[in-house]
Amino acid sequence: MNSALTALLVLLTAAFLAQGFYRPRRFYEFPFQAGAMLFTFLLPQLPGILGDPSVPEADFTRALGFAIVCLLLLQIGWTRGQKPLGIFRQAFDERRLLQAAGILSLVGASFYYRLSHLPGELVVGVQVTGLPVVYLFFARLMTYGLVIAFLCFARRPSWPAAIVIAFDLFFYLERIVITGKRAEATELTMIVLLSLWFHRGWVVPRWVVTLGLVAGLIATSSMGDYRQVTRANDGPVASEIMAIDIFDNFNTLLRDGGEEMRNAIKRLSDKSRDLELDFGSLHWNALVFNFVPAQLVGQDVKNSLMINLPPPARGYEPLTGTTEMGFSDAFQSFWYFGALEFFLIAWLLARIFASAREGWASAQIFYILSIVPATHAISHVTNWVLQVWVHMTVFLVPVLLYAAVKRPEALPSEPVPAAAPS
Repeated sequence: MNSALTALLVLLTAAFLAQGFYRPRRFYEFPFQAGAMLFTFLLPQLPGILGDPSVPEADFTRALGFAIVCLLLLQIGWTRGQKPLGIFRQAFDERRLLQAAGILSLVGASFYYRLSHLPGELVVGVQVTGLPVVYLFFARLMTYGLVIAFLCFARRPSWPAAIVIAFDLFFYLERIVITGKRAEATELTMIVLLSLWFHRGWVVPRWVVTLGLVAGLIATSSMGDYRQVTRANDGPVASEIMAIDIFDNFNTLLRDGGEEMRNAIKRLSDKSRDLELDFGSLHWNALVFNFVPAQLVGQDVKNSLMINLPPPARGYEPLTGTTEMGFSDAFQSFWYFGALEFFLIAWLLARIFASAREGWASAQIFYILSIVPATHAISHVTNWVLQVWVHMTVFLVPVLLYAAVKRPEALPSEPVPAAAPS
């Protein structure tokens, strides 16, 4: 049974990826990005677990079966959400957008600078708490500035946009190199590619995507070693990084299985027995943790806003730095009905993407900033994209309202046609 389910997951992953390779413009769509995450992150973890007698067959079946249902609903949600949202039908003054991008970049970069000067053991490969959380919260503003500048530059190259981009990249690339953050590296790639797609119709070649998938497949298992090097030395050391045996790490992953999938199997097994669901309280607590400042309201007030969650089963101690995967938290919240979270995320993202392809700048910004967090609903948690949407509503929407105009010659650009170049 488990071999059959594993084969079904492999076929589903291949179907997601095939959408992009058949029509390369779909490389930028959520199903393909989900397939890339499955291929590089989840599938390599399965062979070792499949042959592990310590993993109960029924538990493996439950976890894998639920993951497949979540992914099927993801595809259905994307297919059903191909209608643009009228809320994004707004034009903008490019000069004001670039002014806002510059201010956002300066504010965000100041927090990136503070973050980069913290000791590596506080921010690399650990659960970030305290002051670094505050820095990360406001450093996100720089990413907003970077996205706006890239979109403006892709539409009409200019020196102001180029200066903002160059300024932001200095800090952004430093964080990627120092912390080994795959999410930031992927997000930067999507910022560039989607900006060129929306305004130039340029599609990344198939062979480049193929190389990226293979590199991601092999290198993902070595990111822990990379972060250990940067954490110990407060930055990368070339000789130690070159000494990492990425192929041996990959073979070990295939042989032993991955901790993230083991966490998910354990969590679903425990929750299916006790049925102590949190009914979305996990998502609420994450919002309180990220958006209610204890420095202003006090820690007691912040704690009072939190909802007590059902405790994990006795003996459950996941390794630091590992995740439980998104379909695990969906199950913990709503049992098997939690799979609908993936439908909802995909449906909303599809509607944003449909609006972006019509040429509306705000939808383009929202999609670029949403695609990576949405993809991490598979590998990490389903509420990451929700937190991003709330953060954008608080900090980005006022900026867009400032730059909004009624003149039709301002942004957006000419709409990307349905039959875009492939």
